[in-house]
This record gives sequence, structure tokens and C-alpha cells, in this order.
Amino acid sequence: MIGENVPDQHKQAIANLSAQIDHYLATGHRIELVPAGISGEVPFTAIGNHPKNLKARRDRHEPRVRELAAAGNTASAIATAIGIDSRTVRRIAKERGIALAEPT
Repeated sequence: MIGENVPDQHKQAIANLSAQIDHYLATGHRIELVPAGISGEVPFTAIGNHPKNLKARRDRHEPRVRELAAAGNTASAIATAIGIDSRTVRRIAKERGIALAEPT
């Protein structure tokens, strides 16, 4: 213990990393240089088309929601009839100015 040579952890890590790089290159892979400022990470705000897809679904359900609301149905009854969530029905109604019946 005391007086024994302790292996340098940094040298071990460098040797391990060098061995992994050698193995990577030996298996036919190649190292690609990535320019500064470029990464493969997508920023959190870049969520793609998901909101547009959800709005398109709401647009498809709007005529049926309007029809069932005019018949005096509640949001939960409309949701059950269409097969969607009641929160989605309330959102469609809010976006389109559709009056929903209050639950009793």
C-alpha cells in the first residue's frame, strides 16, 4: 500500500481510448471531422411537424364536433361518440367558437 506505485489514471484512460480508436479504424470505420459549430443534436425547440399534425386531426374532427354540439351534447359525450379525448373536443370548441353543453 504505502510506497507502492499507483498507476496514473490519466495514462490508463488515454491508453484505453487509443485502443478503442485503433479497433474502430481496424474494423473499417473512418473518422469524420465535424466543423466547429455543427452538431448532431437537435435543439429542443425544433419539434418538427407534430403540432401541425395535431391541428390537422382537430380540423378533421371539427365538423362532427360542431354537429354534436349543436345537438346539445357535452364535451365528454362528443368525445365518446367520436373516439377522441374530451380535452381535444374542448380545444376544438375553443379554437372554432363552438358552444358546448354544460354537464349536469
